[in-house]
Amino acid sequence: MKIAYAGFDLLYPCLEALEEAGCTVMKVFTYPTDNEYEFNRQVVAFAEARNIPWTDRRITRDDLEALAAAGCEALFSAGYIYRIPADTSLRCVNVHPALLPVGRGPWPMPCTILKGLTESGITLHKVVYDLDAGDILLQETFPVTRRDDLMTMTDTIRALAPKLVKACVADFDRLWAGATPQSGGEYWPEPSDEERTITPDDRAERADRVVRAFAGYGCLFRTEEETITVVRGEVRL
Repeated sequence: MKIAYAGFDLLYPCLEALEEAGCTVMKVFTYPTDNEYEFNRQVVAFAEARNIPWTDRRITRDDLEALAAAGCEALFSAGYIYRIPADTSLRCVNVHPALLPVGRGPWPMPCTILKGLTESGITLHKVVYDLDAGDILLQETFPVTRRDDLMTMTDTIRALAPKLVKACVADFDRLWAGATPQSGGEYWPEPSDEERTITPDDRAERADRVVRAFAGYGCLFRTEEETITVVRGEVRL
């Protein structure tokens, strides 16, 4: 299967999985990263090692139509931050780290923990104009416990998503034709600085959720004197 890929290093194992599944990667799209919290080095290195054209500029409709005309059969997106044009002849699939239709939005993992949910998942869905609202091709659920944090959830997603991508490629035409429309659901905005801030007056349960929700990225501990970034921590009663 001839494909294109869009993403950055967080879900880089999906790109490897597509190659392992026998796909020919025709082009790689990524975006400029700060190389502090987000990276694209692995994605770029993958492309350069195989002489695959890559770019970090925004995907356009012309890009997708040109790929389709050259024989590309699908675009797989995994963690790509730009909106992908939906009005093209190229079939586009997005890997979303939530159990759609609940958890639409740019960063559902910390939201899952902040809400105290006990289950999450990964969804492969068609790219349509509305964000994360396309018909569902495949899903897999996983439990979220009180011991989980952003880093452990990310590890779980990085382990499961490549398996879903391989399963999708193996039966792509049937899955695409029989995809399940979404109905209802929830959109979760990206958490604000206030939502990732704790103070000495917060209850232990809330502080624990905030610390876990942003582990590895950083929550904010605010006192009257200063505000400190807490990258990792533990709340003890």
